[in-house]
Amino acid sequence: MRPLTIDLDQIAFALNTEGLDHYLDLLSGKVLLIPEEDADPELETLLREEPERFLLVEPLGQGDELALMQEFLVEVVHPHAYAALEQALAGRKPARTFRHVLMEYPVLLEAWHAFEAARLRELAQDWLEENELQQARPLH
Repeated sequence: MRPLTIDLDQIAFALNTEGLDHYLDLLSGKVLLIPEEDADPELETLLREEPERFLLVEPLGQGDELALMQEFLVEVVHPHAYAALEQALAGRKPARTFRHVLMEYPVLLEAWHAFEAARLRELAQDWLEENELQQARPLH
């Protein structure tokens, strides 16, 4: 494994951002957003000339997102919220409906955000390991 200084939160964000291309620069450890329109010409040239230097961070699929929501549901103890969230996940547009139901329960919404952030960081760490990368340890 190669040690790189990588911002785990940026990898987590890239995993959770559908519709945008994020690449990890294997030289600098930076996560780069490459928009489809108005992309930086220098960056586009670099991507073409040194493709081995960049690793695409593919976002999680809808199935992965729903799996996170199911994991969170197991921790919900409020009976009405549990039933509403369970129904949301079983219905049409489950992710959107799940988030909409959470808006009615501010404490649960906050808990969901904390849960999601923690799980995304774990998934980002897993992604690094799957790609045989590791974060460099900070020097003290």
